[in-house]
Amino acid sequence: MNGVTQVPANRILLLVTAVLLHGCASTSVFQAYPRQADNWKMALQNGRTEAALKKLERRSDSADRLLYLQERARLEQLTKRYDASLDTFKRVFDLYEQGDAEARFRVSEAGSGTASLLTNDNAIPYSGFAYERIFAHGFQALNYLARGDYQGAAVEWRRAALEQRVAEQQRAALIARAEERAREEGVDPRRYETHFSGLNTAASEVKSAINNAWVFYLSGAFREGRGEYNDARVDYKKALEMNPDSEMLRTDVQRVTAKMEGRIQDDRGLVVVSYEQGFVPPRREISIPIPTIHGYFAVAFPTYDPRDFTTARPLRVHAGGETRTTEALAPVGPMAARALKERLPAMLVRQALRASAKYAAQKRAHEQLGPFAAFTTQIYNLVSERADLRSWLTLPAHAQATRLRLPAGEHELELSAPGGGATVSVPVTAGATTFVRAVQPASELRVDVLPAQEETR
Repeated sequence: MNGVTQVPANRILLLVTAVLLHGCASTSVFQAYPRQADNWKMALQNGRTEAALKKLERRSDSADRLLYLQERARLEQLTKRYDASLDTFKRVFDLYEQGDAEARFRVSEAGSGTASLLTNDNAIPYSGFAYERIFAHGFQALNYLARGDYQGAAVEWRRAALEQRVAEQQRAALIARAEERAREEGVDPRRYETHFSGLNTAASEVKSAINNAWVFYLSGAFREGRGEYNDARVDYKKALEMNPDSEMLRTDVQRVTAKMEGRIQDDRGLVVVSYEQGFVPPRREISIPIPTIHGYFAVAFPTYDPRDFTTARPLRVHAGGETRTTEALAPVGPMAARALKERLPAMLVRQALRASAKYAAQKRAHEQLGPFAAFTTQIYNLVSERADLRSWLTLPAHAQATRLRLPAGEHELELSAPGGGATVSVPVTAGATTFVRAVQPASELRVDVLPAQEETR
């Protein structure tokens, strides 16, 4: 294969020692990230988040700072530390923008430095996924809403829509570039299809890893409450394109169209219930034999198993004589699976190069430094062969929503989900939108009523 880095044997042993000492103690080079993320998820479930937040902040100086900051911002928000979450998400967006600037100078994602060639993909700094970035903007908009900052929320909804457009434009070019590099290196992704049958099944449940109907829906409801009916219709229609069988979304499009055309004069207000159910499943590791010029080499890859995915279970909402159930608008697991599937060609190239580099390193260690050095390098190759299982794991498994149209005034909203329920008082303003956010990471249902918008007329 082309592009295999030639490293002197003495440097190989120095690098092996350094990475072993460093990697065993930090990041995900040797410790699978899902094990780390269990700490953040358990902290949310048992209400003991202080220690987790401190640990995440300490790791925000690591190469994986983007991942840890996303987890931290999510924990802060779900424990109603809205100001802290808002500031942490700002740091997240700074890192994404820094990554955008650096990407303009990179020719390809397929290659990697010497350290990652001799360890695993976890040695490459975490750069995030488009679907994570879009969720971050959606969550930031909710932070602004919780503070009553409607202008800030409006900016975040616009940024979320822009990020989706930009990501869609870049997606095809990134895939094409990775596939071209794969052809150059003689790597045919199709020969590995059977190893990723579970991933392919999971990814097939969604049309896009980027377009987020939940974010579009909340944005549409927000804009409808501000009287921006044309923008609201655009957002509702985009959500409907991703969920064409949704009668709720079809009705929403029709309602804001009638408002825009002056055919509806309504004294009622909109109550939108956002429901975030469970946690997105982690990746799993599989081993695949990769052919090299030296023979076959077993390489670790990340994948998703559809058996890990949960079924969306709706939240029942009742108030003012109306009853609705939430609809699953964004199945996060399948979105994550599709995002991973689209990166497979680039990953296969890196893994093929890595297999050749590791075999060559072992061979040179034997030739130049003797059998013990070769044995040490062989053990290191086995220990360091770990799949990249990093992803934002405090995201929900299913992002859902529904809405009720109620007369102006105070209403008792009854929420019922499998394993938990709540009753909250909700202020409804004529012509405006009130957001109610329900989150159920485990059995407990957490509900937060965000400040109601003012009347738009």
